[in-house]
Amino acid sequence: MNNRLTHSLQKFFWQLVTIFGLVILLASPITSALQAVGSKQGIAVFNIVGTVEAKEIYPMFTCPCCGKPLDKEDPCCGSMTQMIDFIDQKVSTGANENEVILATAQEFGLERLADESQRIGLHEQLLANAPPDAPRITVLETKKDLGIVSQTKGIISTEFVIKNEGKSDLIINKLSSSCGCTSGSLVYQGVEGPKFFMPGHGQTEPDPNWQVAIAPGKDAQVRVYYDPTVHPDLTGPVTRTVSVHSNDPVDFETQFTITLDQEK
Repeated sequence: MNNRLTHSLQKFFWQLVTIFGLVILLASPITSALQAVGSKQGIAVFNIVGTVEAKEIYPMFTCPCCGKPLDKEDPCCGSMTQMIDFIDQKVSTGANENEVILATAQEFGLERLADESQRIGLHEQLLANAPPDAPRITVLETKKDLGIVSQTKGIISTEFVIKNEGKSDLIINKLSSSCGCTSGSLVYQGVEGPKFFMPGHGQTEPDPNWQVAIAPGKDAQVRVYYDPTVHPDLTGPVTRTVSVHSNDPVDFETQFTITLDQEK
């Protein structure tokens, strides 16, 4: 009787040890490696720790078009759909909540985070963790007033200057705008790159592999275009933005604003 009891307790003990061992394994960085290998081999590796549901992330971010929280059931435009698809993809990899939030903010900008305190906290965290030899984007001005803009005169443009004051190459890999009437391009060493518009609004997307490396100490121009004919019924004050996305580990999105008064 005692031998049976002892044997049962020993068996139960080793079962607990096995379970705890699996929990520790799945909670460790090894899980990501196992998932990557499993994915290549067509084998699912389950992650029971740190998982998050995409629907928990959606309302943390806002649409660049209308400013409303992301809503998968009723997306307002292509931009919102693009953000939702990005979050879904990150969640599907087994990333935890913080990893999904950081990746989404890096892809679409800190300004898309709905909670200001969360934006500030993430920025401070990035600043504390930035390597000393990182690139650093700096600007002299971020806002310009274009005055009165007439539809009859067509597209107008202006420029902003960015500079790399870091210790390694500043990689610009895309730009984005807040509306289909506004676009932006990068001019470096006299060569203008492709125009970038607001994602998901019908314009042709530039080559996803496009990028420009700005050497330390060098500068470039951000050329902003505004087309008043896109909104023929619009008159009065207009505010639009163009964002530059880079590998600066802290300010990975730099936003430029134009204001104007549109008339027919």
